[in-house]
Amino acid sequence: MSLTTTTSQARATGIIRVLIVEDHVAVIEMMVQVVESLPGFSVVGTAVDADAAVAFARKEPVDLVILDLVMPGVSGISLLSDLRLIAPRSHVLVFTGNLNATAIRAAISAGVLGVVEKMASLDVFRSALQAVAVGQTYFGPMAGTLVKGLITGENTATPFSTVSLTPRERTVLRHVAEGLNSREIAKKLGLSMHTVINHRSNLMKKTGLHRVAQLSLYAIQMGLVGETTAGG
Repeated sequence: MSLTTTTSQARATGIIRVLIVEDHVAVIEMMVQVVESLPGFSVVGTAVDADAAVAFARKEPVDLVILDLVMPGVSGISLLSDLRLIAPRSHVLVFTGNLNATAIRAAISAGVLGVVEKMASLDVFRSALQAVAVGQTYFGPMAGTLVKGLITGENTATPFSTVSLTPRERTVLRHVAEGLNSREIAKKLGLSMHTVINHRSNLMKKTGLHRVAQLSLYAIQMGLVGETTAGG
């Protein structure tokens, strides 16, 4: 595990604090260069194995975790679950070469906001970083194809069941998929935050979905958001 000198600086300035979890040093170096080139982003730590990632997350605040699903000695999904428990407010972007429908579904169920395949362009990777950092969903071209397969019932996956939503619930769902929190939605729609929270609660009860990424996929299925939300 390596810790950069920017950790305390990141806390003071409010920039996006990034932890990279990847077992290939050359890939880490590439990601550090890309992340550090983005305004407002700082790599505060890197980890080459699960133990180092967990130890860092316990010790330092992290806003964004970039995670490879293939780590030595441990399932990436298992590590993801540990990181979500330790740093529940951190957003997670999966950047992996091991991409399939099962992994995508497991990652989304675990709360991942974005998935990008390692063969994607650096522009896609940058776009994913910027989207996930602010709570939006983002899927690379290959990941996006697999996500669409999950939604439509291809890849032997079960699509989300469509339920009846009120016009206001549909509007709130669209804004959730765009990455807005309840306060921002209330301001945008001229509603009280209590009303928006009630709408979100009704959405979760009706759909059976509780994570933002899952609700975002449902919004895509409903045709409420454009394809840019789901992929690069």
